[in-house]
Amino acid sequence: MVIKKDAIKNNLLKDNGVLHPDPDKVKAELFAGNDFFDPHDLIQVKYEMLRCIREEKCSVREAAQMFGLSRPSFYQAQAQFEKEGVAGLLPRKRGPKKAHKLTEDIQSFVKEKLEEKPGKISWENLSRMVEERFAKKLHPRSIERKMKQRKKRG
Repeated sequence: MVIKKDAIKNNLLKDNGVLHPDPDKVKAELFAGNDFFDPHDLIQVKYEMLRCIREEKCSVREAAQMFGLSRPSFYQAQAQFEKEGVAGLLPRKRGPKKAHKLTEDIQSFVKEKLEEKPGKISWENLSRMVEERFAKKLHPRSIERKMKQRKKRG
């Protein structure tokens, strides 16, 4: 029964982006044979690495090795923890946070073109028109997704 429980927990950790990439590298004694400390839980591992350095005066190199992480991972975790506390150890969505190319003026332009010739203009042609007008190269699928998303919202 423990194996199934561990597999479920590991799947949840993976789905949330907090599964340690290499839990076998966690050598800290806390994590050996203790059910509370889970080497698969990246948040817990990062927190304990930070605590080790701050409270037990471990070196960064030593702590990174003990917890199976890199020194750059330590510095990143430290900076985020200092800014936001434990919440700073949660994963961040990578990439752009909003449509940085498909601006409101481009969306309005595309909407106008779609209304001028309903069902008769391809996403590829729209992409070319946007590039000519705004000097921004957008993938036709990106335009299509955004316009369909916009249409759903009203």
